[in-house]
Amino acid sequence: MTTEKSENLDALRREVRSWLRANLPKGWGTPEYKPPPSYSREQHEQGKEWTRKLYDAGYTGFGYPKEYGGIERPRAEIAVIREELGRTGTPGGPLSLGMLVAAPAILAHANEEQKKRYIPRILRGEESWCEGFSEPDAGSDLANVQTTAKRDGDEWVVNGQKCWTSMWEFADWSLLVAKTDLEAPRHRNMTYFVFSTDIPGFSRRPLRQMSGESEFGEMFFDDMRIPHENMIGEEGRGWYVAMTALMAERSGGGGFEGAGGALAGIGMEGLLDADSLVNLAKNTKHYGKSVWEDEAFRQRIVQIAIETQAMRWSGTRMAAKMRKGLPLGNEASVFKNFQAEMRQRRGDLTMEILGAYSQMVRGSSRAVSNGTWVYDMLRSRGATIEMGTSEINRNIIAERILGLPR
Repeated sequence: MTTEKSENLDALRREVRSWLRANLPKGWGTPEYKPPPSYSREQHEQGKEWTRKLYDAGYTGFGYPKEYGGIERPRAEIAVIREELGRTGTPGGPLSLGMLVAAPAILAHANEEQKKRYIPRILRGEESWCEGFSEPDAGSDLANVQTTAKRDGDEWVVNGQKCWTSMWEFADWSLLVAKTDLEAPRHRNMTYFVFSTDIPGFSRRPLRQMSGESEFGEMFFDDMRIPHENMIGEEGRGWYVAMTALMAERSGGGGFEGAGGALAGIGMEGLLDADSLVNLAKNTKHYGKSVWEDEAFRQRIVQIAIETQAMRWSGTRMAAKMRKGLPLGNEASVFKNFQAEMRQRRGDLTMEILGAYSQMVRGSSRAVSNGTWVYDMLRSRGATIEMGTSEINRNIIAERILGLPR
């Protein structure tokens, strides 16, 4: 039986390798390959097409029930598929929070009709998502949201503003938490919705960040009408749906289970690739010797590689708990702070490896890897702010895990 199982896995490995050779973009893995500009419509469309191909081949969509579009495979087969995808590297998924945030929240709280409507399209990469959480006066204090939704027959009329919204530009759908009862106490006065971004009364615009990108945007609601059927969960219980979405985001959620691109939108996908840091060190010279020959640098790179594996399996474990409907608890705050601070350590290390070339950003003819390393370092500065600041998450860890007084 063991031999037969091994033979089947070997056959699957050959199948995946053959499929990758036939389906990866032309020139992939060679200097001739020119990737689409980061955070561009071209990158987004490439991600959608790649996710659809993976899904059709049965190489993604794991961890979700079959009735909601999930693809069921034995764990050993999933491991082989992920090994082969990781071995060659692949394009990311669409610029979307669908796998990372939307699908976990919908799976946990939506009704059957909603699950069957939204989750399959997320898994196939057909529809992209963002989330309407933070506001100008309610960032870390999510319970203080001022965006309102007022019931009017079979619709809800929404007015207000959201900011620092990831994937704002590419989203076809958005999650939304809004205040629906002005008299109810905090945490019991909000309701959770989903809405299509092409409906009247909705508008969006970019926010520029230090990396030069407009990864984040603002969203405005002016008498925007959402059908009542788009409410997720119960009225007044939106806080709990929002916490599920936030825990999924902090933990990496579906990002460890999907097409491999769910983390790309928040700049985390590079964290799972320690080999690229090794290759950078081997191909960069200081005083005539490769950086990899320097024991101090080598030790720091190996430490990053160790932390990468710890983060990968911790995220996978939490994602598996979420798929089973088990409460995630506050461990997501530990994970979030770990990955955010690791991103900054990794970014600082790469700048030391690059030396003077760390000053060359995208657009410079002398920039290493077209400035991607420098961009990643700049982007990492926001990692300790998004998804709840490091200070907020440390308070959660102190009070709810360690039992320390407020």
